[in-house]
Amino acid sequence: MRPTRSLFAAAAVALLSVTAACGSGGGASTGSAGKPSEFAIDFVLDVTGVSQTFSPAVRQGWDLRIEQANAAKELRGTTLSTNVHDTRSDPRTGAGLMAEVGAGEAPLAVFGTSSSVAPAVAPVAQQAGLPLVTIYSGSPGVVDAGDHVFRVTAPQYTYHHLQSEYFKANGVKRVAIVYNNDIGTLKDLAENYYPKAAAQDGYEIVQSSGVSAKAPDLSSEMTGVLGSNPDAVLMLVLGQQNTSIVTQLRRASFPGVIAAQPGVGNQALLALGPAADGIVYPIDFSAATTSAAGKDFVNAYQARYGSAPDTFAASGYDGASMAVAALAAAPEFTREALLQSISDITAKGLDGASGTVRFDGRDARVDGMMVRWENGRETLVAPPA
Repeated sequence: MRPTRSLFAAAAVALLSVTAACGSGGGASTGSAGKPSEFAIDFVLDVTGVSQTFSPAVRQGWDLRIEQANAAKELRGTTLSTNVHDTRSDPRTGAGLMAEVGAGEAPLAVFGTSSSVAPAVAPVAQQAGLPLVTIYSGSPGVVDAGDHVFRVTAPQYTYHHLQSEYFKANGVKRVAIVYNNDIGTLKDLAENYYPKAAAQDGYEIVQSSGVSAKAPDLSSEMTGVLGSNPDAVLMLVLGQQNTSIVTQLRRASFPGVIAAQPGVGNQALLALGPAADGIVYPIDFSAATTSAAGKDFVNAYQARYGSAPDTFAASGYDGASMAVAALAAAPEFTREALLQSISDITAKGLDGASGTVRFDGRDARVDGMMVRWENGRETLVAPPA
């Protein structure tokens, strides 16, 4: 049996009390006045494990923003660095790491990206009184852990109406879904969001197959999908599983719409080559963005890394932007001061790679956009008239 969120939180809180004497890499004492000359931000990240596909891009976006802050001396005498703690994409490990950070001297922490790990991590930071900025982590209820938890990446359900409206505008009446039932964001989209959206926009979900993100073979699921005669297949799965689904659909000469979500990832799409052309999905950021802040990010990222950024790079950049802005605004590096400065940022919004990031309470919101993959890159899809 999978442990429940409450068991994860309880175990981590217990660990928090055990590790109260342990230090963290934050570089500033809780309750101390002033700002240090050097400060390391604690970043609890899914470096390895099932969610590792996205971490390199997240780190590149993050590192770019930290480099910019240091070069521009945005913290007026404080040089920033990063302490990365690997969750291995495991909720227990993530909760334990956050407990260690919370028991130390860190005045804030950052988490990314798994929606399965986030619900175990967030309550631990809240219990410790540690301000936490989460990147991606789209599970419902993450920010509900308490007033110290903030999400800088808009959860997918807030812009997937673009996908549903695309189905409606293109005459789709029958949709088959394959989804990861062990990834919180994708499970919620498949089991809660799309049944309601289908009723509203006039199509039927004729097949819905839940599979583990670790499943190596989706042949039986695809037999059921193709047998349901859908007009569209919606892939709510991670990384390599998208490649498998698209390959099987192309071999079967499937004539309908192939739809996805941001976790499809540029790596999988590039690996598919021409077979990926025509895949559509909603997203919070694309290198095809028309926003001024987004274009500035694209140009800086390309100059630094030699390639176009994806949504995960943008989320890392925006997470770093929030942390930098909060640290710059705080009169001292204490949890109380950082909580106030992050709260002030969410009240007025943040200009990030994803454009203007608004906040519903402590949860990010963006307009989002619909994109189509063509010739190795994302292109914008015009909204329905």
